[in-house]
Amino acid sequence: MAKTAIFTRVTAAITVVSACLWLTQTQGLLLPAAWPMAMITRSLLIVLAALLISQLARLLHNRLQTGSSGWAVIRRWLRADPDKAMHELHWLHWSLHVIIWAILPVFLLREWGLADESRELFSALAAKGIKIGESQLVPGQILLGILLFSLLVTVTRWIKHRLLRDLLPHTSMHPGTREAVVTIFGYLTFILAALAGMTFAGFDLTNFAIIAGALGLGIGFGLQNIVGNFISGLILLFERPIRPGDFISVGETTGFVRKVSIRSTELETLDRMSVIVPNSDMLANHVQNWTLRDPFGRITVKVGVAYGSDTGLVKEILQKVAADHPDTINDGHPFIPGPRVLFASFGDSSLDFELKVFIRQIERRWMIVSDLNFAIDEAFREHSVTVPFPQRDLWLRGKHEDTVVSARPPTNRSEE
Repeated sequence: MAKTAIFTRVTAAITVVSACLWLTQTQGLLLPAAWPMAMITRSLLIVLAALLISQLARLLHNRLQTGSSGWAVIRRWLRADPDKAMHELHWLHWSLHVIIWAILPVFLLREWGLADESRELFSALAAKGIKIGESQLVPGQILLGILLFSLLVTVTRWIKHRLLRDLLPHTSMHPGTREAVVTIFGYLTFILAALAGMTFAGFDLTNFAIIAGALGLGIGFGLQNIVGNFISGLILLFERPIRPGDFISVGETTGFVRKVSIRSTELETLDRMSVIVPNSDMLANHVQNWTLRDPFGRITVKVGVAYGSDTGLVKEILQKVAADHPDTINDGHPFIPGPRVLFASFGDSSLDFELKVFIRQIERRWMIVSDLNFAIDEAFREHSVTVPFPQRDLWLRGKHEDTVVSARPPTNRSEE
């Protein structure tokens, strides 16, 4: 809005100044008749036209980036992601601005009768260029190279989305393989677009042999991690041990895989925090993929009851609590067993049981464990099953005799 207001004020000022100059010249007021008012007015109108075209280009850029006022149809046709900016539009936008304001002096010079100077300026900008050392920089070719690169990137993105959404789904490829193919295609076409743009801009690609040699030295000294991440990304994309949507644990991080790229993998935790993990860490460390083949998983709920409790009743209560939960898998599934109650051990203060149950969505295991704990506590209260406190014996040694003090709260266990 601020830029629009500034443009409106500048346009109004140029219009008012042009009208005043024209009126004063035609009426013979204030200004001598020898002043070239026609050329001054036309020059101001040329500047006004440049401002208008520049403003329209900016407005078009903003509408395409936000997808507002019906421009979302064009974004969908270009296969642009709804929530992401189209970076090639930035290149087109600034290239157009540079072209407009670079050509403006040429038109102004021609308007003031300096045709030869305007041709020399245009030739320097578009054909001859400026020599800097041994390099010849041609601004016109550079701008055309940027425009070609932006156009090729736009076409590449459109082809990528056509491959991913329309063409590859009709093949027998696995979805992970399709994403890998499209990702590799995107990187290769981007590199080709960059090389084509640089070639069209007048850069001599044979000089890149020196850069390639320096890059080799850089890889040998400081870029091992980058190259390792790149190779690891290729392995992850083709072998597919993890895929977008999987629920995995890497070290102390647990979350959903949102994106597997060449350099890194993006995880989203249950707190909706994005974690970027280098691909080399995904291959060098142990990765727990909870949903590689199916979303099912098993949880264990540990509980202890007082000595003297009816163990058969405890087993029945635990099995019923597990069976009543809507997210647990009961007996009857062809491949997954129902809830199991195990008498784990005779503990120091309690009889220890373990409830092992498979659930339908392993990423909800913390919530389901909490639900089962609430239900177990309520069921134990209804059936008068006691969960004991820790019990300890304290020995107090005096001068004449030893005294044993039992620090045990009341339980269901009979004291001998």
